[in-house]
Amino acid sequence: MPGGFGNHRKYESLSGHSVNGTGAVVGSYVNWVLTAGSHTALAQNAIAEAGGNRQGAFDRLYKSMAASVLRFGRLARFDYLTMLSKLGLAEIEPGSTYVHGSTGPLRGARQLFGGKYAARELDHWLVELDRELNVGMQVLEDAICNWQKSPSKFVPFRG
Repeated sequence: MPGGFGNHRKYESLSGHSVNGTGAVVGSYVNWVLTAGSHTALAQNAIAEAGGNRQGAFDRLYKSMAASVLRFGRLARFDYLTMLSKLGLAEIEPGSTYVHGSTGPLRGARQLFGGKYAARELDHWLVELDRELNVGMQVLEDAICNWQKSPSKFVPFRG
């Protein structure tokens, strides 16, 4: 749909008048950033509060966004913060795949490990898997999400 949202936001509204519309979301994001004064200060504060630990800083920002930024669910927070890291805008990195609360990645992890394990246990195993693969948590999270859609036949992901 031209001018529409992608698959993960297909039911969102551009309405500037809705309580949860785009205007409210942008406003909540701006307020979240302004609590620290700037994007740079927000990231630096999280890093300082985490004692310089990049994964701890990611987790602090992830949880802070959940409490402050409207309509930013698990995937939006995870993808947004990993993008900040990839672009070199924040010295943060996810320490896990954050599969708790997900649908596709959780389903993929359960398929991969063969059972209905708790999300925390699966996340722990995915961290262990990444120690061997060394691809990073976002790559791993994307891979298990896409793989679970068609585990027996490769289907390229096109965004």
